[in-house]
Amino acid sequence: MQVATPCQPHDHIVQFYEDETFLADVVADYLRAGADAGERLLVLLTPAHLAAVLQRLETGGLDTCAAMSSGQLVTHDADLMLETIMRDGMPVEALFERHLLAGIEAAGAASTRAFGELVDLLCARGNAAAAVRVEALWHAACHRLPLTLLCGYALQHFDRPEDQAAFDAICDHHSHVLPAEHYSRLESRQQLREISRLQQQVQALHHERASRRQAEQNLAAVQRLCGEMLMELADHALHDGVTGLTNRGHAQQRLAELIADPRGQGGRVAVLHIDIDQLKAINESLGLEMGDYYLHETAQRIKRCLGGNGIVSRLGSDEMMAVLPGIEPLDEVLKVVERLLDWTCKPVELGGHKVVASCCIGISLFPEHGRTVNELMRHANRARRHAQRLGRRRYHVFTPELRDDDFDRLALRSELREALPLGELELFYLPTLCARSGQVVAISAQPRWQSRRLGTMESARWMSVAEEAGQAAIIGQWVLARACRHAKAWIDAGIDLRVAVQVSTAELLDGEIIDRVGEILDHSGLPGEMLELELSESGLMRAPQRAAAMLERLKALGVRLTVDEFGSGHSILGHLNRFPIDTIKLHKPFIAGCLDSPHHQAIIGSMIGMAHQLGQQVIAGGVATREQADYLRQQGCDLLRGPLWSRMEYRDAPDDQAPE
Repeated sequence: MQVATPCQPHDHIVQFYEDETFLADVVADYLRAGADAGERLLVLLTPAHLAAVLQRLETGGLDTCAAMSSGQLVTHDADLMLETIMRDGMPVEALFERHLLAGIEAAGAASTRAFGELVDLLCARGNAAAAVRVEALWHAACHRLPLTLLCGYALQHFDRPEDQAAFDAICDHHSHVLPAEHYSRLESRQQLREISRLQQQVQALHHERASRRQAEQNLAAVQRLCGEMLMELADHALHDGVTGLTNRGHAQQRLAELIADPRGQGGRVAVLHIDIDQLKAINESLGLEMGDYYLHETAQRIKRCLGGNGIVSRLGSDEMMAVLPGIEPLDEVLKVVERLLDWTCKPVELGGHKVVASCCIGISLFPEHGRTVNELMRHANRARRHAQRLGRRRYHVFTPELRDDDFDRLALRSELREALPLGELELFYLPTLCARSGQVVAISAQPRWQSRRLGTMESARWMSVAEEAGQAAIIGQWVLARACRHAKAWIDAGIDLRVAVQVSTAELLDGEIIDRVGEILDHSGLPGEMLELELSESGLMRAPQRAAAMLERLKALGVRLTVDEFGSGHSILGHLNRFPIDTIKLHKPFIAGCLDSPHHQAIIGSMIGMAHQLGQQVIAGGVATREQADYLRQQGCDLLRGPLWSRMEYRDAPDDQAPE
C-alpha cells in the first residue's frame, strides 16, 4: 500500500482515521517508503501502536533492529515525550527543540521522515489549546529543517460541534490534509468493481434510512400517546382520591418553591398542620365510607375557606397541611386560622346523623421557625400536638420551647453522629469590634448544623448533646481546622483578622488539645498570634491545676487565650494570676441587664477595672442594641460582639466538606 500523495521534504501531512489497524498500515507504508529513499526515520507512538507498526515493517522486509542500531530508525514513547516537553498543561518551545529537533538538526542536510501522535493524545485528553500549539511548533520545524512529518488523528476527537475550531486550526497547520480515502490498497483495475459494490451499499442504506424514518415517526406518535397518559397518571398521583386535595409530595414541592423565592410571594410563609377530630370514632361507628365522606366534606370546607390564597394538601389519615404565602403580620395568620376553626365546626350530615366537625391547628412561620421544608413541617406538627393537648378546636403557634422534649434529644443524638460524614456542618462568623474605633478586629467561628432531617440549628441547640455523645472533640477539631484555614485565606487576601474558636471542656481536658492545635496551625499556615481560643470558666475550674499547665503550653504556641462566661459563678478569680489569659469575656446575662440593673452595672465596672489592672482585655458578648454598645464603651470595655452586627458567611466548596 502506497501513500497517495507523494511526500517531499518540508511536507507536513495530516491523516485522519477511524480504524487503528488502518493507521498502523498507513504509518508502516509511509516509513518504509522513507527507508527505501535512505531517509532517517523518527517515530513518536504509544507502545501499543509502536508494536503494531514495527511488526508491519518487519513483515515488509525492514530489519528494524538493525535500523535502530544504526540510528536510521529512532523511536520515542509518545506519552513520556509529552511529560518531558509539557509544563502547566502547555508545551515549552525550548524543551520541544531540545528533545525532538536537536537530533534532526545534528543530521545536517540528511532528510528525516517522522510520524507522531503527540497531538492526537492531547486531543484525547481534551487539551485542544496544547494540541494546536504543538502543531504550530511542528509546522515551523518542517519549514526550517529537512523534515517530512505525518500526523495521525482519530476522528472521534472531533465529533462535537465545539471541536470544530480545533479541527480547523489543526488543518491550517498542515500542507496536506488526507482523509482515509487518500489511501487505497486496491489496484486501479479493482477500484471500479469496488465502486460498484459501494454504490449498491448506498442504495441499500437509502432504503434502510427510509424505513428507519418511518419507524421513528411511528415511535414519536407512540411517545406522544405515552406522554399524555403519563401526564394523566401524574395528575392522579399528585391528588388524593378521598379528599380531592393534592398529596404530601405536592405540598412539599410547593412549599419548597415558596421558601426558595420568598420575595416573589411577599416574604413570610405560614404552614398550618391541621388534624381533623373524630375521624377514628366515625370510622368505627359509621363505617369507613362515612369516614371518607366526612373527611372529604371537611377538606373541601378548608379549601373553600382559604379560597385562592392557600395551598391545601392531605398529609395522610386525618391530617392536612395548608400553606399560606405572602402573609406578613402574625395577626393576619391568626385571623385565617380562627376563620378555619369556625368553618370546620359546622355539622356534617352522615347517614341521618349530624356530626359536629372540628380540628386542631399547629402553625409555623417562614423564616422565623425554620428555613427548610422539613423544619417548617416538623415545627407545625409539634405546635399541632401541643394544640391537641389543650383540647378540641384549638390552635398554637410554634415556640422554641416545643423542641425541648426527650424525643428531640434522642433524635439529635442519633442524627449528630452522621452530621460530619454527611457534610451537614458549616461555619459562619460573628465579628468582634474595637469598642473605641468601631473597626472589626477579629471574628468568632460559630458552627451551624444544616440537618437534612431536623433542619437548621445553631450550636447552642445541640452542642451539649454533642458533649454527651462524645462528639464534641471531633466537631471541635473540625471547627478549629476550618476556621484556621479560612483565616489564613483572608490573610492571604489582605484581610488581617484574628479568628476566635470556642474550646469545649471535653477538648480542654482530653490531653490532646496541645498537639491538635499545633498540627492545625502548621497545616493551615496560620500564625499562632492570629488564633484565639475561648475556654469556658466552668471548664477551667473543673481541674484548675491541670488547666493552668495546658494553658501555658498553648500560650507557647503563640495563641491568644480568652475566658468565656466570665462571672458565671465558678470562682475563677483566685486563679487568674496563674492562668496566662489575654482576654476575659463577660457573662451574657450581665450584658442583657447592663442598662437597667444597678447590680449588673456595678459588676461590669469592677470586672473591667480588675481585668485592666491585670493587663487583660475585656470583651462583651451578646450586645444587641446601640444603647448597650455605647454604655459598655463608656465603661472602658475593649471589644464588642453580638447580634447587633451581621454575621459573616464563608462557604466551602462542595468537595471540601468532608471532616478532617
